[in-house]
Amino acid sequence: MKSTQALQSKDFLTIGLYTVVTLVISFALSMVTTPFLVWAYPFATAFVLFFTCPIYLLLAFKVGKRGTLFTFGVINGLFYTVMGAVFVLPFTILGALLGEWILAWFKNYRSLKAQTLAYIAYNLIYGFCNYIILAISSEYYFKTMQIEGSMKDVYLKYMTSPFWITVAIVTLVIAIALGCVFGSKLLKKHFIKSGLIAGSY
Repeated sequence: MKSTQALQSKDFLTIGLYTVVTLVISFALSMVTTPFLVWAYPFATAFVLFFTCPIYLLLAFKVGKRGTLFTFGVINGLFYTVMGAVFVLPFTILGALLGEWILAWFKNYRSLKAQTLAYIAYNLIYGFCNYIILAISSEYYFKTMQIEGSMKDVYLKYMTSPFWITVAIVTLVIAIALGCVFGSKLLKKHFIKSGLIAGSY
């Protein structure tokens, strides 16, 4: 199903609700990975994204309109701004705009392939803002993210190594692809077949 209709008030409420749910789950899963960051940092984001992809996909298919990913990204960025990480917002906006461009190119906001590619593009820019800010000013980054002591060395080890950065990128892409496939199966089984959400593949 194609849809280029403008977002309505109920759509913004839906996007806001699902974004908050995604943030809550992301933070909960991030806490789970914290004790393992010494050796698993490059895989931590991928782990979180695999489990949050189905929620984003449910949101994307439920609303099915242009601007959904952009609004999702803006809310994410504003949340981090309120938390003190102001530098995140420009990257979530840029990533969301790129994702929206991909979706517009496909002309189908309920396409699994289009949403997967768009979400990958969004998260590559959004997720790697940390690497960019660290490269510009490690002092600002560590202070803003409240990283102290020996953990600074862990972050520097993984976030300045071309090898580990490549590993992080590859695992992120794979995790989102698998997460979206898993999410699509859940949607088909519990929402699309019942008619609660329209599907188009």
